[in-house]
Amino acid sequence: VMLDTNRYAVFAIHEGEIYRNNLTIMDKTAPDEKVKKDGWLAYTPPAMAVPSNYQDASRWNRWESKYISGIFTGALALDRTFWLSQDAGSEQLYGDLEEFEGGEIRALRAGIIGTLNFANPWIYTVFVATNAFDKGFETENLDSLVFYDYRLDVPSSENTTISIGKQKEPISMERLMPMVFEPMQERSAVSDALLPARNLGIVWSGRNADTYTTWAVGAFNDWLDTNKDFDESASQFIGRFTWVPLYSQDESNLLHLGVGYRYSDIKEGFHYFSEPEMNKLPPFVDTGLQDGDRTETWNLELSWRKGPVWLASEYMQLNVKNAELDDPSFNGYHITASWIMTGEMRPYRKKNGTFGNAPVAKSMQQDGIGTWELSARYSALDLT
Repeated sequence: VMLDTNRYAVFAIHEGEIYRNNLTIMDKTAPDEKVKKDGWLAYTPPAMAVPSNYQDASRWNRWESKYISGIFTGALALDRTFWLSQDAGSEQLYGDLEEFEGGEIRALRAGIIGTLNFANPWIYTVFVATNAFDKGFETENLDSLVFYDYRLDVPSSENTTISIGKQKEPISMERLMPMVFEPMQERSAVSDALLPARNLGIVWSGRNADTYTTWAVGAFNDWLDTNKDFDESASQFIGRFTWVPLYSQDESNLLHLGVGYRYSDIKEGFHYFSEPEMNKLPPFVDTGLQDGDRTETWNLELSWRKGPVWLASEYMQLNVKNAELDDPSFNGYHITASWIMTGEMRPYRKKNGTFGNAPVAKSMQQDGIGTWELSARYSALDLT
């Protein structure tokens, strides 16, 4: 007896391609059963890389209880700088840069990340640092203990989150990504000069996984950190929207677009400066402290990633309202190319429209060679 497979087959595959699939999967979830959310809830990624096994309660730095759970993590960051050459004009402007060669303890950081175990868990983040050489936060307190992240992330509705506390402002992929996730050792000069590392405020964020879009809006004022009255401290209003208009079925090839806006009433004035993308150097460009009525910043993002190759770029323009200075504008951009030579691919984070850290397919402990990445950047910053 011959069976007409074209008529009766429910599943057919030939040479790796599926020709027919009429199989159905029964949903055994009860109607009133809530599916537990998995993964990172917050819009802002963890301040440092969190181990992939962070949900394993048997780990020595992980604890679990009925009401609260968490993981302890820390990092020691070291810098070593070599200056290869310097011409006479540079030496006249900035002095002998050989004086800045050498190593340093950039920061000793430690913190806890965990959940408050409600029906929909809240995420808490607390990080401290000492020897905080990064000008991204409180450089005047080099030898004291500094709180540079303290935040509570609360699920507000389906696929939306409210984040309250000291955190990153929702603008610029390069600023939102943790430094250890970046392909370069330092962020670009324009990002370092025109955007703060962290601020005190509230962010409401959301996403739509079906359309590959994310959005976030926030309001900030750092009066608690500066010990000033609220009306004496500058306020900021920030927003960001991202979209992936083109992507392959397996998401190994995708195009990312993003736009951000930032408003500040600059009650305390403005001051923008940056070194040439090395930590242990003097500022090469500096506006000095100036007064103004307000600033408006626009940020544009364009990224393309295909497998282990990633091309990223951002453009930023900041307009100052100050009639005495003829309403100056500052701008800059960067173009960064990254190739993970060992073949790994950075994941794309649909929750906040950023890329994750380069994964390690096979570590040296597994008789592998680890992950090796080659990257280059061209950047420009104009503070004239």
